[in-house]
Amino acid sequence: MQEEYIRLKPNFFIAAANNIYGEFIMKKILLLICIIYGVVSNYVASLFYIEPLAHIRPSAERTDISHLTKKAVSDYTDEDYELIFQQTGLGKAAVDSLASPLLLMAYQESYFAEIEFTCTMNSPVSFEERIENSPVLLAPLEDGDVLITNSSHVFSWRNGHAAIVVDADNGITLEAVVIGKNSKMQDTDKWRHYPNFVVLRLKDAKKEERAAIARSAYDYLNDIPYVATIGVIPAKYSELEIASGTQCAHLVWLAYAAHGYDIDSDRGMIVTPNDILESELFEVVQVYGTGQMISPPFMRR
Repeated sequence: MQEEYIRLKPNFFIAAANNIYGEFIMKKILLLICIIYGVVSNYVASLFYIEPLAHIRPSAERTDISHLTKKAVSDYTDEDYELIFQQTGLGKAAVDSLASPLLLMAYQESYFAEIEFTCTMNSPVSFEERIENSPVLLAPLEDGDVLITNSSHVFSWRNGHAAIVVDADNGITLEAVVIGKNSKMQDTDKWRHYPNFVVLRLKDAKKEERAAIARSAYDYLNDIPYVATIGVIPAKYSELEIASGTQCAHLVWLAYAAHGYDIDSDRGMIVTPNDILESELFEVVQVYGTGQMISPPFMRR
């Protein structure tokens, strides 16, 4: 009997060990399921939070500006420009370049219009929102203008997107669009379909200098590989002729840096669209869908 007990004892311990090991594996599986559920539920909840931020309606109440269409632009006061900005999103530079003051009414209508937008995946890790119905009126653009939107996000992090106008006459921007794709020329019309954007222009710079910056981007920064880590690996600055990688904000920054302008507001290793947006070197040409949570041009002096 004792011999049989001794013979069965190892089997007993093996079975017990298997049970313990099985319970351990089951607990790990349940823990993993809980973690996945937590991550997915938080992600879904975060999307419900960030989606409304794709378009923020104007903070000002809509008011009549028809009297401004009857004045000569040369007679506009700072108060007039401020009212126009609140009612159309147009900065002074844009207003001064309109073919007619009568266009202010069309920009106001576009600015306050109700929109519908959808969120779609544009790469394995990123999404963007696009307006489904009427596209937005863009202010007259010039070479070297910078366009920024917050309508791009990696899952629930709004990283934003940036572009530089390289041929305003033909409506062409240069952009590093998404991971896995080289930088390329784009039609400015695509920006009319973003539910929010800002147009920036270099302050106190002649049109010829801004055009030269755009030309440098056109000549040297087209068809460059997308490198999300640019600024860490490889280095942030390089000569335009040997640029080996870029991302959307870096492409714009490098074009300006080559001409002596550091438009990265925090001077960090990695430049983001928001860093450019906050640069004091720019004036605001146009804002749309931001709720005007940005300083207008007359407050950026």
